[in-house]
Amino acid sequence: MKNIALRTLSIIIFSFGVLAGMAFFVGATWADVESVFYGFNRYGNEMTSSMRCPVLITRTEPGIITATFKNTTDQLIRPTARFQASNVGAFRTETSRMSLEPGQEQTLEWTVTSDDMVLDRFIFAKIFTFASYPMKDVEQTCGILVLDLPGLTGGQIAIIVIAVSLAGLVGGSALWSVAHRPLKDHSMEAMRAMLTLTATVVFGLVSTLFAWWLLGVLLSALSLILVGVIIGNFVSTAKA
Repeated sequence: MKNIALRTLSIIIFSFGVLAGMAFFVGATWADVESVFYGFNRYGNEMTSSMRCPVLITRTEPGIITATFKNTTDQLIRPTARFQASNVGAFRTETSRMSLEPGQEQTLEWTVTSDDMVLDRFIFAKIFTFASYPMKDVEQTCGILVLDLPGLTGGQIAIIVIAVSLAGLVGGSALWSVAHRPLKDHSMEAMRAMLTLTATVVFGLVSTLFAWWLLGVLLSALSLILVGVIIGNFVSTAKA
C-alpha cells in the first residue's frame, strides 16, 4: 500500500515538473518561431547573436531589448541599426547611427510594452544592421511571451517556473526509484525514460535562455514522444 502511494506521488510530482518545464520552454520557443515568420522584411546576409530579449514579461511591465555592436576591424566604421517592434498596424521603427573606432563596442537599448503586443500574447522584435564596410549587414529577431500575472515580474515568473520544474523532475524521479526498488523490467524502462525526459526538459530550458529556437523545436517534439513512452511504461508497470 505504501509503495502504491509513493508511485502515485512520484508520478504526480514528476508530471508537474514536466508540465512546468515544457510550458515554459515550449511557450518561449513558440514566441521565437513566430517572430521569424511574423512578417518582418529580411535583408541581412548573416544572423547576429548579440541581441538579448527577455523570455517573458507581464502586461504591466516594460521589456528591455539590447544589442551590442563591436568594431572588429582595424578602421573606423559607422554602422546604422534599425529596430522594429510588432504592432497591430505598421511596425514601430527606431533608427540608431553609431561611430565605432577599431575595437570599440556600443550597446543599444530599446523598450517594448504591452502596446507592442500582437496575437494576444506575443511581442516580436527585429534588429537589422546595415553593412558598414568591411562588416556585412546582419539581422536578428526575437519573440517575447506576455503573461497576465499581476504582482510578479517576468523574471520572477521564470525563476519560479524553472525552480518548480527542476524540483518536480528530480523529486519525482527519486520517489519513483524508491517506490520500485530494486528497479527491474518495466520500472527500469520507465526510470530510463524519465531520466531522458528530465535531460530533454533541462536542455529545453537552456535553449530558451540562449534563444536557440531551432533546438527548442526539436526538443519540444522529443519531449512529446518521451511523454508518450513514459505513459505507456507507467500503464504497463501498474498492471504488473
